[in-house]
Amino acid sequence: MIILYGGSFNPPTLAHYEISKYLIEKYNPQEFIFIPVGNVYDKNALVDFKHRYQMLKIIANKLPKTIVSDYESQKEYQGTIATLDYFQDQYPTESLYYVIGADNLLTIKTWIDYERLISLYKFIVFNRDNINSAHFIKTQIPKNYQSAFIQENTFPNLAISSSLYRNEKKANIVLKEINDYIYKHHLYMR
Repeated sequence: MIILYGGSFNPPTLAHYEISKYLIEKYNPQEFIFIPVGNVYDKNALVDFKHRYQMLKIIANKLPKTIVSDYESQKEYQGTIATLDYFQDQYPTESLYYVIGADNLLTIKTWIDYERLISLYKFIVFNRDNINSAHFIKTQIPKNYQSAFIQENTFPNLAISSSLYRNEKKANIVLKEINDYIYKHHLYMR
């Protein structure tokens, strides 16, 4: 089992860290891989990839079997399907599990090559924003693909987000080393 955790990580928060730690302890994957989006990803206030990559390395160094990939920085964004296909080629005998929040689950039908994506890969879904992911999966995902989604309902819903840090600079929602990195490099300053 390989667990892939993609996102903007702008910046990586304690929620990202705790989710990662939880998944590693629960599933004991062969490898846990952070995949930050590249600079071409269309998102407001996205700091340069090199900084998000380095901040994720701070987290990765605190977790076993964890690495940070630069795959999505190397090319034009082609969707999660291209990323998962790439990693499947790297780990041909392993099952891939992609971590998403329930908020991303709501938009999965708009993802590039959505049906192929859910037919080939597994997803670990975390609750977020009081979204009923079980209901969404049951009513919006074709029945033969519903087993591709594992719901993590026991993990506490942390009211922490990257945007909260960017907007309010609450140092207690990121690791101290990440907060230090942010200030050293003058990131998220308005």
